[in-house]
Amino acid sequence: MTRPAPPAAGRMTRLIRAELFKAGANRATWILAAIAPVFCVLWAVLIVALAPSSGPLPPESVYNMAQQAYIFTLILGILGMSAEFRHQTIAWSFLVTPRRGAVVTAKLVAYGLIGLAVAVLSALATLAAGASLLAVKGLPVMSPEVLPVLGGGALSTAGYAVLGVALAVLIRNQVAVIVLAALIFMYGDYLLSWLAPGVYPWLPTGAARALGGLRLETGTLLPVWGGALLFAGYVAVIVLIARLITLRRDIT
Repeated sequence: MTRPAPPAAGRMTRLIRAELFKAGANRATWILAAIAPVFCVLWAVLIVALAPSSGPLPPESVYNMAQQAYIFTLILGILGMSAEFRHQTIAWSFLVTPRRGAVVTAKLVAYGLIGLAVAVLSALATLAAGASLLAVKGLPVMSPEVLPVLGGGALSTAGYAVLGVALAVLIRNQVAVIVLAALIFMYGDYLLSWLAPGVYPWLPTGAARALGGLRLETGTLLPVWGGALLFAGYVAVIVLIARLITLRRDIT
């Protein structure tokens, strides 16, 4: 008598747990997760230190630095997927779970959760450090914009982890995808906006910054809901392309 197959939801839960276990066993995951909040705190310190003595410093502009963790969650997602191709463990993953789409989906969900955890940790660290610095300087510590800024920044930072997984599916070479992603999301969008003023709000980085509540001194970004929809759209399109390629591409 054959054993009945577990329901699809149960299989997906086990796949996600397996991906989380693999991520936890990777030292790079813990290193990047530890560096991210420190990096954000340093940015917050820099913003307060460089603030002009005349005029108030909006506290949300300090707490927005929690969004700087995006580069670390992006790399986390890239490493989580590209390592499978680099070490050829992807073949074993697809042998154990022949449904490639399910494997990729589990990877996307797992690193989305990891990215969210790193984002929340970075937000809390930035909030604690930023509030202390602002209080020492006698500046306002809270405003109605603080919670939306921290929440939106955490969501966008988690979205970059999902984006990293999808990019690593499209570009299998680990070094190439990390360099390309860093160039695009750290410098490329800004260079393009310099060449074509006014386009930045519609680029992925601009949309993510809008979701995180960033306000520019020059120019304007989309409203938070607009940035959320646009950034989610970018991530969804790249994820869809990655899934389609995974189903058709030879993995050997």
